[in-house]
Amino acid sequence: MPSSSVSAAAVVADEGLMMRMRVRAFVPLFAGLLAMSAPLAAPVSAHHGDAAYADKPMEMKGCVVTEFDWMNPHSLIKFDYKTATGELQHWTMEIGSPPSMALLGWSRTTLRAGDVITAYVYQARSGVQVGRTNKVILADGTVLADRDDSTPSRYGAEPPKP
Repeated sequence: MPSSSVSAAAVVADEGLMMRMRVRAFVPLFAGLLAMSAPLAAPVSAHHGDAAYADKPMEMKGCVVTEFDWMNPHSLIKFDYKTATGELQHWTMEIGSPPSMALLGWSRTTLRAGDVITAYVYQARSGVQVGRTNKVILADGTVLADRDDSTPSRYGAEPPKP
C-alpha cells in the first residue's frame, strides 16, 4: 500500500509541474501574438479622416440656428437653410471638440437658437445635409473657424474672406 500512495503523490506533483510549464510556454506566445496584432489595431483606433467630405466648402447665407450642442468628441451646429428655390433644408455641421474650439474663440454660448449665420461647410459626399465646418460668420461679422490661420487646411485653399 505505501508504494501506491507514493506513486499517486508523484503523479499529482508531475501534473502540477506540467501545468506550470504549459502556462510559462503560453505567456510568451500570448505576448508575441499581442505584439504582432498591435499594428493591425492602430487603424481601428485612429480618428476618422476627411475623405467623406467634399473638397470645397459650400457657402450658405441666412442660416437660422436651431440647436448648438457643445459636447465631446465633436460639437454640432444644427440650422435651417433656405435654398435659392425656396426649399427649406435642415443641416447639421460638425466642429471640433469643446477644448480645441475654446482656443479658437468658441464657447457653449456662441450660438443660440434663432441666430442668423453664414455657414461654410464641407458637405458629406453622400449628399446628405451634414458636413464638416470650415467657418461660421455671425450676424455681427465675427468669423469663427474650425482651425486657426496658422494651421494649413486639410481641404486645400480657403474660400475668399468676405
